[in-house]
Amino acid sequence: MNGRGLFLFPLAPRWRNFFGLWGVHPIAISVGGVKVTDENNMKTAITRLGDLQVGDIPYVVGTISSLESLNAFGAAQVNVCDIVEVRADEIGSQAAWLEGCKEIESLGMPVIFTIRLHSEGGKWDKQDKLRMPIFEDALKHLSAVDVEFESKLMPAVCKLAKSLQKSTVISFHDFDKTPSLGKLKDIAKKSAEYGSLVKISTMAKTSQDILTLQKLLECEFGVPLCVIGMGAAATKTRITFPSMGSCLTYGYLDTPSAPGQLSARALNEQLRTLLPDYNQQFIIEKQILEYA
Repeated sequence: MNGRGLFLFPLAPRWRNFFGLWGVHPIAISVGGVKVTDENNMKTAITRLGDLQVGDIPYVVGTISSLESLNAFGAAQVNVCDIVEVRADEIGSQAAWLEGCKEIESLGMPVIFTIRLHSEGGKWDKQDKLRMPIFEDALKHLSAVDVEFESKLMPAVCKLAKSLQKSTVISFHDFDKTPSLGKLKDIAKKSAEYGSLVKISTMAKTSQDILTLQKLLECEFGVPLCVIGMGAAATKTRITFPSMGSCLTYGYLDTPSAPGQLSARALNEQLRTLLPDYNQQFIIEKQILEYA
């Protein structure tokens, strides 16, 4: 089924247990922004990144921030993550990142293309509108792009992605604090109206901050939700939140791109130990890639 199709999948037993305890009924499916609801059958939000279904079990995203690492990506990295995020704002010129990204996609790994604004921790300090041609090129060749919730380009990028049957990660970052639960819910709800997947990452300095993020994971927005706590006090959330419903967790493949970020290898090893569903799926995926 293509990227515009609708997918309804039962919750994995582990996730069903978590949601059952919270009294939440995850129900919606989002592919290219299309959503359907079915409370009676206890479905969870599913979207696609390339050929990968995201939403039923968590996945490890390995982040690449240098041209050297991008060009050197190979079998070793394939075995430590499920998805690759390429930080083009860190890497530089378009010609440099495009061929490397296409090579990763040819290995069967979905690529999330990111060109992060300086205001949200990235190195893109030019006018926001100048990113649009770059997003257009990325969406022609890659599985997904990440665009900030607060970017004026967000609606246009999402519209283009839908037309090309590609996916969008709508991201929100706060490097100073964890906003109130009400504000985070509002951001997630509005993001879900446009994107395939919502990512919220905030600086979590206290146990109350972590609890706020955990409560956000208890909410249903109709698309898969990734929640990450940044900072030393919240490093553990990159491992624990995937078992509570966060659809993705991000780790570096070369150098950390966020405060408190662990390596993709460490995340992969931890999740394979803690989550049997993830371990089983990871083994299957790598066998498929090996014999593709």
